[in-house]
Amino acid sequence: MPSAGKWAGLATIGILSIALAGCGTQSINASKWMSVHPSSKTIDLKVESTYSSSLQSAVFDGYTRGKLTITIPVGYHVNMDFINNGPIPESIGIYHHHHLAFTGAGQSYHVVSISPTAGILPGHSHVYRFTANQVGTYTVADLLNGDPNNQPTSDLWDTVKVVPKGTPAMSVS
Repeated sequence: MPSAGKWAGLATIGILSIALAGCGTQSINASKWMSVHPSSKTIDLKVESTYSSSLQSAVFDGYTRGKLTITIPVGYHVNMDFINNGPIPESIGIYHHHHLAFTGAGQSYHVVSISPTAGILPGHSHVYRFTANQVGTYTVADLLNGDPNNQPTSDLWDTVKVVPKGTPAMSVS
């Protein structure tokens, strides 16, 4: 039987989906990608890289080019499970300029920009653990073989917003 905390997390996601419907964003089935544990201020976040033939691009959880926004209240601990189900090696990180926004929030830009063996191979995954400890807007991106201006070499990037308070959420613009 699910715990009360699990039901509270699911209820929160459901309420958030309704609230977002009128805010210029589309709600998505966040429960497929995000499990929220309010009592421990923890988020289990699944980020899956796949290739979208309709977009002719790699995507994170079905979205790319900044269309997906992940909202995290400051102080939440995040277990980000990155799964590469695409056809080529991919990397992931949450970046502010060319630095990881949070310790442990992915592969460092320095590693992915110069190492020929960086990235996660197709069919593999890796869990990154970090605490969202600074309010701001960040880029979650694949910078594998990127450039010094922190520009993804593909369209594989979206947005992470760390907010002062609220409920963890995922939305699409």
